[in-house]
Amino acid sequence: MKKAKGSGSLGSKGLSRGLSSGLVVSKGSSGSGSGSASAGLAESSVAKRDAKEQQQPMNKESQAAKESDAAKKKKPLKDEPLQDEPMKEEPMKEEPMKEEPMKEEPLQAESIAPISIPAIDKLRRYCFIGSTDCPVYAPPTLDLAVEISFSTLRDLCAQVTDAELAECLAGVLGSGPNAEHLPRPNEPLLILAVFLSTREDEKQRKLVRSRFPDLITSESDLLLFVQLVRRVQKLLDRQTPFNRTVRKAILDWYGHQSVDRLLHLWSVGDGTRWAAHRDLLHRCHFRDADFRPEVMAALKLLSSPPKELAQWPTFLTPLSHCRAIIEGVLKLRLLQDPEQALPIVKKLSLSWEHVPLQLLNDPALAKFLPGAPFADQLLDEKKLKAGNVPPVRLLLEDMRLRRPRKVVVVCPTRTQRANFLHRVYEASFGQNKALGRRLHITLNLEQFYLGKHLSGRCRSLKYLDALVALAFGYFRSDPKVTVQFWHDRSGQLKTLPWTKEMSLAEATACCQNQKVVSHALGGNHYNDYPLQVLKTKQALTDVLDRALEDEKNTYDVFLVLVPGAGRGNPGNNSKSLAALMDDYREKRSSNAKFVMVSLRQHNASMIYSGARNENLLELCSLDEHTPRLINAFARRKFY
Repeated sequence: MKKAKGSGSLGSKGLSRGLSSGLVVSKGSSGSGSGSASAGLAESSVAKRDAKEQQQPMNKESQAAKESDAAKKKKPLKDEPLQDEPMKEEPMKEEPMKEEPMKEEPLQAESIAPISIPAIDKLRRYCFIGSTDCPVYAPPTLDLAVEISFSTLRDLCAQVTDAELAECLAGVLGSGPNAEHLPRPNEPLLILAVFLSTREDEKQRKLVRSRFPDLITSESDLLLFVQLVRRVQKLLDRQTPFNRTVRKAILDWYGHQSVDRLLHLWSVGDGTRWAAHRDLLHRCHFRDADFRPEVMAALKLLSSPPKELAQWPTFLTPLSHCRAIIEGVLKLRLLQDPEQALPIVKKLSLSWEHVPLQLLNDPALAKFLPGAPFADQLLDEKKLKAGNVPPVRLLLEDMRLRRPRKVVVVCPTRTQRANFLHRVYEASFGQNKALGRRLHITLNLEQFYLGKHLSGRCRSLKYLDALVALAFGYFRSDPKVTVQFWHDRSGQLKTLPWTKEMSLAEATACCQNQKVVSHALGGNHYNDYPLQVLKTKQALTDVLDRALEDEKNTYDVFLVLVPGAGRGNPGNNSKSLAALMDDYREKRSSNAKFVMVSLRQHNASMIYSGARNENLLELCSLDEHTPRLINAFARRKFY
């Protein structure tokens, strides 16, 4: 089971493998693209709802009354009759999303009462941040997320139609040109697992199942989906690992793959992945299914132990044109002497991914396999831009490589990799695709925090380094960015004197040179630590107050980077902040969003409304997906 956020993270995939693949395309190269018409419809529907939101808060009694009237007029989705004729399925179009400059939407002449967020939009929000009611993302542990979220997801899945769910999932699963907008696949796959395992209507399960090969575009997504289904089945207290719908969906996925793709699945890795396929195919009774002869032969190859294949069984006859490659890979898997591997690899021109891990210890083989200098690829500016890897992701991987281990002996190779990756990290600023929004970034630069570290999984990372990686990354990549900070106890904001020509070291020094000092009261005679620290005033509402007063500049995204977003927020809830956002959206920018990054905490800083879209988002701590979530929220992919 994968941990934390991001099945494609650098830490989980290994340095060279994760980064080199990320430099060619944004999120893997296999499978169909997800820039489908459904993804565009999802964004369009959210955008239209944003334009109709109430701009001023209402009292609770008025709101409840209008919600009640609306509920009487509208029949619940779950009571809608099914269509008499089966829906015609259209193939998903591989069409990249068009990135256009944001246009101001016309302001509404009258305010509209807020209504409860529809179930499908709660599911869409869950796809991105793993939360349905609260706009707060905290890097989760998937093992806990299944048990915690199952009941809620089952209820929400029961409220949406099959077409709605298929459209939602098609907008958040996949790869290709739209991948930079997508969340990690864990949460959408969990929703898919819950729907296919719990939906009682067989016709609705069938429509979503028919889209399964289009939704699952990678091997890793398929295996993760299988693990999630097993967990859901266990929660349902069922004896079998899969129900009939899931088995058919999995067999459909294998049937839609090309023979070359299936042979590749068998040939790569050290045996752990194809062993997982072997178990999965047997549990789904693939031999009873109706596949083309060459596909069935490839599936039998994928599901057979190496020793049974050594004598070329008759069922492999449809694959005779690939016999030399298949037998070569088999020899490598059965080898005991690593020195015998090199002649086979040379003869068949195999790559490193076809060689079992235990054979890579041979120095001659390891020297022969790399096709091009990895360092040259990463430091190539064009490839760095094409990869669109955010600096935060590189910083986190650099942190993992430098993290102290219990073993005293330091590995020279590990140190060299860390030093090299840090050079790539420094060179990455300004190489990202611009967000294309007018940005206002606010920073807390108190010296009290600058030397502190983050907590949890990022405890080896300094607060200042995390803050600069995120803020300076946007500053260098986007043309319209204003960066300010709280500079004293008055709460006034001051512009940070960053320039586009600054290096990472200069930008970091600039933050330290602002000398935002907290005042200490009293002291301890043992170590002179202050008994009380009077911190600089940090009021989130002041950011919007001053933006409303600024008649020269209009912003689409407010990004606030602080130790914790709860400090300086009246009433410890979002009411005041949301009211100001309503005001700003009504008077200045109808598309405005407010994003808080609470770098030193792991849970919500305040209470948010569960009944309406407040255009607020809080991201706790830091992980590889933080920039992607900010970008998706700014582009109105979810709320």
